[in-house]
Amino acid sequence: MITKNTIKTIASLKQQKFRKEQGLFVVEGRKMVEELLSSDFETVGLYATEAFLSGHPAFAGAEPVSTVQMEQMSGLDTPPGILAVAKIPTQGEIRTSSRFVLALDGIANPGNMGTLIRTAEWFGIGDMVCSPDCVEIWNPKVVQATMGSLFRVKVWEADLPPYLLQARSEGKAIYGALLEGENLFGMREKPEGIIVIGSESHGIRAEVLPCITHPVTIPRVGDSVTESLNAAVAGGIIMAELTR
Repeated sequence: MITKNTIKTIASLKQQKFRKEQGLFVVEGRKMVEELLSSDFETVGLYATEAFLSGHPAFAGAEPVSTVQMEQMSGLDTPPGILAVAKIPTQGEIRTSSRFVLALDGIANPGNMGTLIRTAEWFGIGDMVCSPDCVEIWNPKVVQATMGSLFRVKVWEADLPPYLLQARSEGKAIYGALLEGENLFGMREKPEGIIVIGSESHGIRAEVLPCITHPVTIPRVGDSVTESLNAAVAGGIIMAELTR
């Protein structure tokens, strides 16, 4: 039977401070929990309401909790009835294997971060490097937005300028989404490398710009006065075109 202390600990994981202290994060919903259980991530707790378990016998191994207890632990407005707690993996040395790597510079919106991770997987990009000021990928809103891709795309944190300069010295192409750059759709040569997407508010920051070898622009159509594209949308378009 679940204890009050366990409920309190799981509820505390809604805050980054406690996720960092405990080295744990929460996964909610049938599909997300299925993705977690089939991944290499270590699951340390699995809980479900009796109502959920009655309709999903495959999760019979989950510890039963009441609806009130699930509401106390859940970070969602409408708890889906099943919740898992998993260990945050320890970051090792950056070792990428994808033809393209996605580098995120100051992405702060959880929805955008989750969408970029999910989109990266769609286009076969299995490696991502985030600047230290990006939104934490274990944030519940990020986790939910990835729809399970978080368990398959490898994500590292690194100071981008030295990481990108090292990659550049090794002959990698560094693509940057900029307002002034080569027409993305007119590019003939698409060498493997790193795709840099800047923050929603400021784009790619000044100290990262010297690392860019291939500035690219998504051309505007017509007389639109929109200043820029959403970071996740821009990232998706660039990933689609470079991997085409």
